[in-house]
Formats: sequence, structure tokens, C-alpha cells
Amino acid sequence: MISKKLEEAKRRADLNYFLYLNERAEEELEALKKAGRCGRLCGLAIAVKDNVEVAGMPITNGAPYMRRISSDTAPVVAALMAEGAVVIGKTNMHELALGATNVNPHFGPTRNPHDPSRITGGSSGGSAGAVAIGVADLGIGTDTGGSVRIPAALCGVVGYKPPYGKIPTEGVLPLAQSLDHVGFITRTVADLIRILSAAGWGPSELPRPNRFRFAVLMGISENTKHVEKAFWKAVGILESIGGMRDEVFIETGRYAAARAAILLSEAAANYYDYLRGAAEHMGNDVATLLSTGAALPAVAYITAKRVKEEATKFFDTLFKKYDVVVTPTTATEAVPIEEADSIAVRPKLLAYTELFNLTGHPAISVPAPTSGLPVGLQIAARDEDVLLAIAKAYEEEL
Repeated sequence: MISKKLEEAKRRADLNYFLYLNERAEEELEALKKAGRCGRLCGLAIAVKDNVEVAGMPITNGAPYMRRISSDTAPVVAALMAEGAVVIGKTNMHELALGATNVNPHFGPTRNPHDPSRITGGSSGGSAGAVAIGVADLGIGTDTGGSVRIPAALCGVVGYKPPYGKIPTEGVLPLAQSLDHVGFITRTVADLIRILSAAGWGPSELPRPNRFRFAVLMGISENTKHVEKAFWKAVGILESIGGMRDEVFIETGRYAAARAAILLSEAAANYYDYLRGAAEHMGNDVATLLSTGAALPAVAYITAKRVKEEATKFFDTLFKKYDVVVTPTTATEAVPIEEADSIAVRPKLLAYTELFNLTGHPAISVPAPTSGLPVGLQIAARDEDVLLAIAKAYEEEL
């Protein structure tokens, strides 16, 4: 099975999902089986974003000027491998993970599996695409403003950002430590729950909810007609499985500005040496964002951290009234690759997802019903088990 997945990955190389393929994956799996060490995830094929360390494999962080061979394996990958999962390759990503389109000027754009002329979204676009076309059972990504949930939504798969700090970030190249999460991409919520359980990150069974209260967050962004139609169909499905809906209007401008200030300040600190010594090799978008972050005054960063605390308290209070809150995952469907640099695209991709990087609450993107390009429904909660149980019940109804 692993060898067939590798063959398919090579056949679909035009989609540009992998920067490195592990030709020894089948051999590694057979060695595990012979040693009797193939556990609950035996043969699970993992596509790992190329900012996550896997010993003996190259790591670039989406930037050729950072390329080296990893000497260690990140704990998140090691935990899965301990149960028999096998890494089939390292995936293409937005340069330094600092972007939401996955249009990489060095390695080329990842192409949407539903329409190769369009973006996958990012920055974990290669991992999402690999899962969407079936060459990986699990995609590992990172999510600092939506980088797991955005490409999952645009590629028509499931993207999950666990609560801040739950999954270790050791062995993961940082972007902004206050916001960085490791996340997972699967074809279904059922697959996600099974994998989380096998790795010791979640229960194996979740009770199906009978009644629950949910809030539709309004006033955050203007959605395309395609997204709007699919989203309200998804809301109808939540109501059909016992959800009681309210609509809650919130003002998120300060929250978005705070997340941007934290992201850019911390990213500039993390990559300042590269900005000084390799800026001419960077994509224009990344160099501009890092330069902006380097120029931000300390007062902007400290104020943003205070707004982060305020946002967390606001949503903690909201979650005392509602089991979950829902939004579209993105305000737009996948745009054509040549339009990805438009100044209007970035906020349309980030408006909903970035909220829960700021607050650290768990959030998941699941496919919304649509006959056209994929659209994601984002569900967020304070309680991780409640979130996953509702997402699974939604999926079963869908």
C-alpha cells in the first residue's frame, strides 16, 4: 500500500505537493512488521510539512537557503511512528510558513486537487493536497493563523488545530511561538479521532451529542456567494443533529490587528539573521512582512499581547453559554494562482481562522455541502471532546 501511494505521488507530481519523497518507506514498514513493532497505526502514511524535523530527511522550511538534513525527529512525528506510521515525504509549503496561499517562489505553487489552476491555501498546502488525493492518510502541518484549516477547507478535507500547547512544538521550526500550533489533516473526522486516540492524544469513543447550543459568529467578513450558500447549508445540518442556533455579532478588528502584530514581531525576531543576510533570496511577500515586523515598536507588541488576553477571556465567556461557535473557515473559495498575490486575498483567507490562534482554543475545519469548489465549516470550542463529538456527528449526517 505504501509503495502504491508513492507511485501515485510521483504520478501526480504536477500538483507539486512534495519536496522530498521517502523511497525507503515500504522498507521501513516491513522492518517494523518483522520486528513486531507495528502498532495501532501500522502502515499509516504521513505527509509531513517541511518545517517539521524527521531524522535523515531534508528540511527547508519552504526556503532553499535554509536547507539541511535533520538529525532528530520531532516528538509529534515520533509519537505516530512509534505506533507504526511511516513518513512518505516532506511537503511543499509557503516560504517560512509566513503566508496563506502556498504560492512558493522557490519551489512553485501547490495546485488545488479540484482545479489545478487554483491555490490549495497554506501554509500547509502540500500536506492538505496529499491527503485530498489519497497519497497520505495523515498530513502534519503547522497553524499560526489558520495554516492547517485554510488548505483543508480549500482542498475539501478535515483540518484540526488542537488547543494551544497540547501537541509539542519541539522539532518544529518556529514562526511565532505565541501563536504556533501543530495540527492534523485527514480525510474524515472519524480518521482524525482514531489517529488522535492511537497516539494518546484523545479518547477512542466520543458520545454523540443530543442537544447543544451553538453561535454563528457574524460581522467578521463578507463572504463570497459560493461560501455563503455552502455555509448556511452546513448550519442547517448542525440544527438537524440537535443544535440550537443563535447569531452573535462580534467586532474582530482589534483581534486581527493584535494577531498580526504578534506574528510579525515574533517572526522577525526568529528570522532576523536571514532577513539581514538572505533578504534578496526571499519572496517579496515574506521579505516585506519580516521587514514590517522588524520595524514594529515594542509598545505595539506588548499592547497586542494584552489584546490577546482580552480575546481569550471574551471567548471563554462565550463558551460558557455556547458549546461551540461556527463560521466559514475562509471567506472565499480557492482563488486562481495568478490572483493569489492580490491584497484582498490574504484577509479573506485569514479572517475567521486567526481568531483561534490568538485565543488558543481548539478549532476544526470540516467540509461544507457544495457541488462546486470545496468550502469549509469552522467549528471552535473550549472543550476539545465536545468539539470533536459535534464535528463527528455533523460528518455522519453530511
